Amino acid sequence: MIPDADPKFAAYYVTMRSRSVLVVVAVALLAACSDAATNSATPDSSKSVSTSAGILTTTAASLATTPPVATALTNTTSTPTVPTVPTAAAPTTTAKPKAKPKTPTPTTTTSTVPVGPYNSALYADPARWICRGDVTNDVCDSSYPVTAVAADGTLTLNPSDMAIEPPTDCFYVYPTSSEDATMASDFTAGAEVNTTILQAARFNQVCRVFAPIYRSVTSAGLGRAFSAGDPQFPAAWNQAYLDVLDSWRQYLAHHNNGRPIVIIAHSQGSFHVVRLLKEEIDPKPEQRNLVVSAIVAGTSFQVATGRDVGGDTQNMPLCRSNIQFGCVITFQTFRDNVPPQPGTLFGVPGATTDSACTNPAALAGGPALLDAAAPTGPWIFASTYTGPAISTRFMSAPGLVTAECKVLNGYRYLAVTINADPTDARTDDIRGDSAPNWGLHAVDLNLPQESLISVVRSQAAAFLGR
Repeated sequence: MIPDADPKFAAYYVTMRSRSVLVVVAVALLAACSDAATNSATPDSSKSVSTSAGILTTTAASLATTPPVATALTNTTSTPTVPTVPTAAAPTTTAKPKAKPKTPTPTTTTSTVPVGPYNSALYADPARWICRGDVTNDVCDSSYPVTAVAADGTLTLNPSDMAIEPPTDCFYVYPTSSEDATMASDFTAGAEVNTTILQAARFNQVCRVFAPIYRSVTSAGLGRAFSAGDPQFPAAWNQAYLDVLDSWRQYLAHHNNGRPIVIIAHSQGSFHVVRLLKEEIDPKPEQRNLVVSAIVAGTSFQVATGRDVGGDTQNMPLCRSNIQFGCVITFQTFRDNVPPQPGTLFGVPGATTDSACTNPAALAGGPALLDAAAPTGPWIFASTYTGPAISTRFMSAPGLVTAECKVLNGYRYLAVTINADPTDARTDDIRGDSAPNWGLHAVDLNLPQESLISVVRSQAAAFLGR
């Protein structure tokens, strides 16, 4: 579902649709960049990266292709002035005060510290986070109710109240959202704020939300890499990952305190999180044992052929139950009647591995109705509708969308079917189509959002009660 009325979210969807053309280069170059990143040569330390690349002018130390050591992020230059992070427009409900969290009793079975002493030169500053669970009054500190539109036009309010001091955390990495004209974004969050509201803020019903600002590759940067093979792309893509890694380690060292974690990501964010799982979390039981689940949407997560593990992760399997934890939920949405074709970027199998798909509404498999939370727009109603307007920022259409994981020519995807009824008060279709062969990528995390929140609630309860 896509809004056509709410300007607060318009920029995000414009970006996503333009990215449908521009980001082709990203996946084409990802294999070379991600596989070579750890082993590639460090750039000449005598050279600085130009600000025209969208990466703050700095020495090569902060662009090193090897991950930062666990004790601290190496930084040989002074820390630049941090700009104020803009806030999103006022939500429809008042932010609830959040008490300073108490240090909880560790909930994991291991006594090993998940990361050693670690102090990030960047992410110790609250201004480098769109949302930080221990800071009040950010955009993840409000409740975002949903208006459900029934087939007969009846409107029902779901208050979606923010949890007070939940025992679980969520760590979110947003997709390509920046409107910056440079190769990589800066640390001033613009469209990234509304993307966070759209995709992650409503998970505050079940967790404290942590959303770092990272120097993501922009749509403009992807376009230049595609059209001219911009040589800045590999370093910029790797720097984006290093920012995610740095913020993750800072979170573990200073905010986690043994709390269970849900990781949420989409598109570019998912590619970085898959690498984070592969290189940092899955090999380390002290980190892996904290994970309730990792939700990586709009990517091509790999598993061994015929198995639920053995590709991108060797220990964390796919989630097959709402009470399973320490597992991965992954999917990429396409219309059932417009399935992925060769050349698509999502659900692509590897040379010796399978791509994966798990249905958020039916992790065990089979078809099920998706429970959505999409930005409000009048298109949800049929032209004959004469009832009241929706006043909430989000809406849903219960029973309208059915989804099932399918495979076609090796491509695994979440096939979406619209349960249209031309005689009722609702629309007979949804919005969210991206460029050809991209499916419903723009709404990967909105079509099943309430389904995912329900899954996380059940998984977190099972984790805490084990």
